Parts: sequence; structure tokens; C-alpha cells
Amino acid sequence: MLTRRAWVFITVSVAGFALAASFGARSLNAVVAPLLVAILVGFIQLKRTKRPQLDVSAPNVGSREEAVTITLDFDAPDPFAGTVDLELADGLEYDGGPIETSIGETAVEFDVLLTKRGEQTIGPVRVVAEDVFGLFEETFTHQIRESILVFPRVEPVDGVTTARALEDSHTNAARREFDQLREYQAGDPLRDIHWKSSAKRPVGEMFVRQFEPQEESQQIRIVAEANAGRVDAVADATASIAAALLDVGVSVGVTTPDGHVGPDGSTDQRTRILTVLAHMESGQVHERERAHADLLVRGLTDRRDVTIRWGRDTMSFDEFTSRRGRTSALDGVRADGGEVP
Repeated sequence: MLTRRAWVFITVSVAGFALAASFGARSLNAVVAPLLVAILVGFIQLKRTKRPQLDVSAPNVGSREEAVTITLDFDAPDPFAGTVDLELADGLEYDGGPIETSIGETAVEFDVLLTKRGEQTIGPVRVVAEDVFGLFEETFTHQIRESILVFPRVEPVDGVTTARALEDSHTNAARREFDQLREYQAGDPLRDIHWKSSAKRPVGEMFVRQFEPQEESQQIRIVAEANAGRVDAVADATASIAAALLDVGVSVGVTTPDGHVGPDGSTDQRTRILTVLAHMESGQVHERERAHADLLVRGLTDRRDVTIRWGRDTMSFDEFTSRRGRTSALDGVRADGGEVP
């Protein structure tokens, strides 16, 4: 295909022939001959240009608002000048335009921002080859289809403090079965002190209730649901809490309007949860699932913040993930396990 520059060359050549008719063949040789040589050389060069082979290197997964690098490595028998353009899905952003480079000599890198959750596609790749004079061009299209699964953004959360707060809440305490009394040890929750038995002991000696260990007490079930426009915020909050709990050894399960992962603490559980949240859509979870949840993460249209409900307490995600917020949620519980009237 002729470029704009080639048409300029042709126009000048035609004009040269006109000048030659008026001023002699010397004008033709001085102006037209070099142009014709350039056109001929450019045509032959581009005709000899072969379609380059392409190897794409891109991450399989990433997190929302994370920047990743996509590398295109071309293999060409004879390197040539050209531009490379990479087509991206709507959930991937690249600020620059086509990259001009020497195809076959160096790899081409695109720094891409992951802006949306879910499966995001890469491709096709278009290479526009040009001759050395820029007179002819040919497009090679590589119909590649790579994909990146974009997870929710995971924000820092104190997993130890969160796990302790959930374990000490009346939500989990109601599940524990009494085993025996034992002497109080530093660090035991005040809510486990057996005040009636402790009153019979000398001052400073107290008994606490010891509960039978249950696998369920180490499990946290999270339900996540959101109205339209609030799904990303809910997915981010759920992913952050789940990841923090898994990091401290708690088994976590997550249920969304269109997905479910049962409680587990294995090394693959984080990926399973993030995958479900990556595909999460707006909607509500069945009331049965909501009733069995330890945490309900919700995003409502009329509320700016994502809300977390656990037991009888409801607070914003920012409050929940702060030490002050989790502590305030337990302020309404008496030392004997009852509620403050």
C-alpha cells in the first residue's frame, strides 16, 4: 500500500516529466530519476519483508488498579521498521499509542493498567511494516487472544485483630460448647470469666470457662452482595477481609449472588475466593445464606460506604478494619457475656 509520502513522490515525478518536456532531459535526470529509484527500492524491500512470528508474554492474573507489563517479542528473518498496535479490552487501559520500533530486534512492551474486574482480553496485534523511505506499508495482523483475570483490589487489613474480634463476638461465642472451668490466665477474654465460681475464690483468683474446640469456630463465612455501581467496592472489601483472615490461619468461605466457595484454609483458597469475587455481579444472596453468615458485606446505592454486619453490629468497612472500630463493637458486651441494657 502506498503511503502519503509515496503519493508526494509520484506527484513530483509527474511534475518532473512535465519539466523535462519544457527544459530538457537533464531536468528529468536531476529530479525524477532519484525519485523513481527510491520508489523502486522501497517496493522491492517491502516485497521481501516476511510476516514476523510473535510471542506474547502477559500475566494470567492481576488486581484491579494494578499496572502490568505486556511484552511482544517478534521474530523476523530480516528486521524492519514498523509500528506495533495492541488492541485491549475495555477493562485495560494504555495511555500511549502505537509504538514505532525495529521489528525483530527488540521486544515491545506495553504498560497496561487493570481498571475492571473479571476476564479481560488482549489482542489482536497489528504490525505495520514500512520500507526505508516510508513509501510503502503492509499490515500484518496477529489474531491472538490472551486473557488476564483481574481480581478485586486487596487492601491492608489486620488479620489477627479481626480474627480475635470475630472469635470473641457473640456471633461465634453462641456456637461454643462448655467443657470445663480452669484458672484464669493472662490474655483470656473477660467474657469467659465464670463470675459465680470466681466469687468463691480468694481475691485475685478467677475461673474462666473453657470450651470444647470446634472446627467451626475457626471458620468464617462471608456473604457479599451489592447494588449496581457498588460491586467493585464490595468485592474489594470482601477480598481484603478474606485475605487477612486466611493469612492468620482462619478458614474462610465466601458467597456472592452468583458464586460460592465453601470454608477452607488451604493455600489455594485465596485464589478461589478472589476468582469468585472477580466475576461477582450485582444482586442479593438468598436469605438462607445470609442467615448463616458470620459477616455480611453490603453495598447499597443510597450509602457511600460499604457496610459490614456481624452479629448485631453494623459499621462501615473503614470502621471495621480499624482497631478502634472493632473494639467499639464489643463495648456493648458485659464481662459475664451478657449485653449491656
